[in-house]
Amino acid sequence: MDYVFEAAEAAQYENWLETRAGQLYLRTSTELLDRVLDYHPGWRVLDVGCGLGLHLQHLLRKGLLVHGLEAGPVMARLAATRLGSKVEVELGDAHDLPFEDNSFDAVILVNTLEFTDRRAQVLAEAARVASSRVCLVGFNPFSPLTWRYKWPRGRHPFSQARPLAPWSLLRLVREVLGPVPRTWAASPPWPGGGLLRWPLGSLVAVCAAVTPRYRTQPLTVEAATGRRRVAQPVAGHSRVSLLHRVK
Repeated sequence: MDYVFEAAEAAQYENWLETRAGQLYLRTSTELLDRVLDYHPGWRVLDVGCGLGLHLQHLLRKGLLVHGLEAGPVMARLAATRLGSKVEVELGDAHDLPFEDNSFDAVILVNTLEFTDRRAQVLAEAARVASSRVCLVGFNPFSPLTWRYKWPRGRHPFSQARPLAPWSLLRLVREVLGPVPRTWAASPPWPGGGLLRWPLGSLVAVCAAVTPRYRTQPLTVEAATGRRRVAQPVAGHSRVSLLHRVK
């Protein structure tokens, strides 16, 4: 069963973001997005599980065209209020996104997979509607900071999360998307370090290239017998685009 933030959890999350730990989380997660997403101004980006819209707000300031999707009506309303008329925030299910193939240049999921049961389906849907990038950001269960969030249970807004280890996240990407180009980075396990590939980093980000889907239009051909036949549409893929590599 997927976990949805209701009014009490949303208020708890808002209050936590005002703390020093919450500010550190927001700063670190946006830095990770900037590091691995390798976006360009004017890109259309979908945030699946956008929460309060804080990462959408960050990308909007960077000159991107952003769109949010949230499963919880309380969080969706708060995000829409925060972002105003420039950004559309929709209610929807991450397992069945209400968008056409290749609708966005990139799709991001920040602390979204931790609250879903069918993670492979969520990732597959994100890749379906993205034409260039899918970026996943989540807590590392082996980080000391994550242990602090998980204990005592119920007192932290992310206490119900089920985070994936960095190698598990990379394996999930490979299993769902195949051997596509990907890059990753992690925040340090202590405040003040740089964004490198820390195995115990508190936050981990993985960005994978995806192949846009194309569907041919039905084509009527004349058979040798003089009978007209309609060719069936076939899904195809273009080349995989290259990612900027983390040095």
